[in-house]
Parts: sequence; structure tokens; C-alpha cells
Amino acid sequence: MRKPLSVKQFNEYVKSNIKHDPIFQRVYLSGELSNIRVNNYHLYFSLKEGSEIIDAVIYYYEDKDINIEFTPGKQVIIKGNLSYNNYSSRLIIVTNEVIEEGLSKEYIKFLKMQEEFKSKGYFDQDNKKPIPKLVKKVGLITSRDGAAIVDFLAMINSKANDIHIYLAPVKVQGNNANKQVAEAVGILDELDLEVIVITRGGGSNEDLSSFNQREIIEAVYRAKTPIISAIGHNIDTTLIDYTSDLSLQTPTEAGSYLIADYIDYEKHLLNKFSHAKFVIENMLDMRKLKLKILKSKVNSISPKALIDEKINSLHKLGKNIDKTIQDNLNYNNNKIKNLSYKFDVLEKILEFRKKEIEILFKDKKIYSAHNLKMGDELEIKFSDGSRKARIIDG
Repeated sequence: MRKPLSVKQFNEYVKSNIKHDPIFQRVYLSGELSNIRVNNYHLYFSLKEGSEIIDAVIYYYEDKDINIEFTPGKQVIIKGNLSYNNYSSRLIIVTNEVIEEGLSKEYIKFLKMQEEFKSKGYFDQDNKKPIPKLVKKVGLITSRDGAAIVDFLAMINSKANDIHIYLAPVKVQGNNANKQVAEAVGILDELDLEVIVITRGGGSNEDLSSFNQREIIEAVYRAKTPIISAIGHNIDTTLIDYTSDLSLQTPTEAGSYLIADYIDYEKHLLNKFSHAKFVIENMLDMRKLKLKILKSKVNSISPKALIDEKINSLHKLGKNIDKTIQDNLNYNNNKIKNLSYKFDVLEKILEFRKKEIEILFKDKKIYSAHNLKMGDELEIKFSDGSRKARIIDG
């Protein structure tokens, strides 16, 4: 049994054979330019013929004496050598000379078809159908296993909404992709949907070429349902982008566009609720104020309020009377105290004066009643004068 080669041995074998084969070291090819891009001072592009394609590169492009303008669809002849990359198992032509031949027959055919559709009004804005707001039924045409469906649904599910997806899985590149997409458009167009989204991830011009085919363009233009195309990225433009009612860049952007109305609607509802709450709170405040005023008016004419007012007046009057009486009592008590004090003083004066009275009988002082008899005449001397007296009972 033959011993198998290792991966490294196989790669080295292929690389060695390519390096020592004079045909591969003097490559001279004609083809149509495609997939043109610049990366780290190197110009990468592809040559294609129909569905056949091969990659090429011009290292340090700006240092080379190559003066043609690289644009897709241009027919060129390139000279170089075939190289094999061990890491990617990829064949690429390292180019050192490029000769311009004009536009390729395939690209000229594409331009004629584009001009035909344009002249028929396929691209006119007046023929575009408006995309409804707050859509609920959305048709989706894409690959069942691609990243586009994941990106689209992830964005749709990122916000609460009422969207229902009707999936039509198709091939998005390669043989029969254009027929499958066109048939899916026709099927979904009969389901009374609000919008149909046709999407896939980015890719090379060849990967996206299905969306330049007549079958798809005709199906999109004839559809009664508004159609959104989201094919590739911003550097990729296909005829379906011109024909669809709305062209977006990526599956994520398509999903974002559809839920944007729900986000705006949610904000609108929140604003409505906020405004309603503000109005209701103002109304409640006004009602409270009116109730307060009415309560004040009712209280002012209420019998209870009048009775309470009279009772309060009586309480105040009672307090005033009590205070007046108390004040009078205090005043009279003070007067009594003053009079009592004066009487005490007078009494003391009288007592003092009593001690100064003299009773004389025949100019002699009398100190006992037994010294007098009836008919005796007396002289009584006081502190403030004297008086004559006679004993009438003795």
C-alpha cells in the first residue's frame, strides 16, 4: 500500500511543479477585470470569463509602470507567473504587465441590459412603491444557512414588535440562483404581504452577479408587494438595488429599517402617555383646588360653621368676662388691702391718741370712775381740743 503524503509534502510538490513548469512561469492571459481592491500597497483583482475566474495581484502597484485605470468590466491581457500559497492552498497570478483591450463582451452586454431597464423606467423613483409603516407580515428571500438570515432576524428580535416572517429559502449565488430568487418573489407576492426583503451577505462581484440577471429584475419590477433589497455592502451595487423599492446595504440594516417604526411608535406612545399623565395631573390639581374653594364656601354658609363660630364667640366672651371679673376681684382685693392698711394705721393713731386724753375735776386729774358722782362737772382734754361734761348717771 502506498504511503500517503503529508499536507506539507503535497503543498511543496504542487509549488515545486508550478515553479519549474515554464508555462506557469510565463502566464499570458486575457479576461475581464473584477473584484478590484487595494490592500497594503498591493492591487488585488480577478480575471473572469463567464462563470470562470482566477485571482491576480500586482505587488507594490504604485511602483510599477502600469498606467491603465482598473475598473470592473474592462477587458485586459496580463503577463506574469503563477504562484501557490501554502497557507490558503490558493493559486494566484503575480502580474507584472497589464494591457488594456477595452470593455469585455460580457460587460457590454450587462451595460446594454442596464440601459434597457433604465429606458423602460425600472429604476425611476416615480415607480417605487412606498414601504408601509409598522409592518406585520414580511417576506424574506435569502439562504437558509447563510449569515444574512441570522443578522436579519437578530435585528428584528432586538426590539418588541408584531412582525411575522415568511421565509423563502433560496440559493443566493451560483447556478440557478437567479431562477430560485425570481420564483420566490412570485410566490411571496401572492401571499398578501406588506413587504418582501431580498438579502444576502457581502461578496465579490461574481458572488453577487445573480442579482444582475434579467429573471430577478423582471420579477422585482412586476411584484405588487414593495421590495427591499439588501445585497452585499456599500461597495457593492447590483441592478436589483436600482429596481427595488428601497435599497439598503446589509441584512442588519434591512432589519433595523423595519423595526425603526416600532421604536418611533414606542417613543410616540411614551410621549402620548407622558402628555396624558401631565394633563390628568393638571386636571386633578384643578379639581382639588375647586373642591378646596367649594369646601371653604360650604363651610362659610353651613349652620354647623355658624354654630361653631357662635360657640367660639361665646368662649371668647366667657374668657373675657372671666378675665374682667378676675381683674375686678384683683382690683377690689387690692383696694381692701389698702383700706385695711389705712384702718390699721388709723387704729394705731387712735390708740396713740387715746393715751393722750385727760379728765379733770376741779382741775385735778381723775383716773377712776369711783372718784365721780352724779352732777359733777368735768373737763375732758383731747389732743386736738377740750370739752365740758357732766355726770348724769352715777
